[in-house]
Amino acid sequence: MHILLALAGIIGAVGFWYWRFKAAKETADEITDMAGTAWGKWKRYKFRKKAEASPVEAVDDPVAAAIVMMIAIAKEEHPLTPEAEAAIRAEVTKTMGIADPTELLVFGKWVASHVEDANNVSLRYSKLWARDLSESERADFVQMVRRVAAVDGEVTARQQLKITKLRERLGLQ
Repeated sequence: MHILLALAGIIGAVGFWYWRFKAAKETADEITDMAGTAWGKWKRYKFRKKAEASPVEAVDDPVAAAIVMMIAIAKEEHPLTPEAEAAIRAEVTKTMGIADPTELLVFGKWVASHVEDANNVSLRYSKLWARDLSESERADFVQMVRRVAAVDGEVTARQQLKITKLRERLGLQ
């Protein structure tokens, strides 16, 4: 009888310690899952901040990119004037055929506020324009940028250099 009692005690002890190790493993798994979740949240936060800090990278529409370029050229020498904004609106409605460009203009101004140099805009979007626009559309686009630059007076040398660089990047002679 005492052998059965000892055997039951051993089986009970093994069962108890098995349950304890299993509980410890589950706790370790939960901690690992929480750490993985926290790491994922941190990476998403960093990516979101990066995306918010660089809205220029988020533009994938050639029309929005064109508006950003026109705004960047117009504000090259001084802040964007109401006349330049009206000229951009006219170009978008007349040349591009967009009936209500308000949303695009607001988005374009926001993106252009994160741009220091119009050359960066033409460098970033030249492949997008080359891929999505025909040669005649690219030529029309350069003329639109030139007309917008001339709204506030004579096209400055800096603006002319940026327009020339845009023309080169678009593959126009």
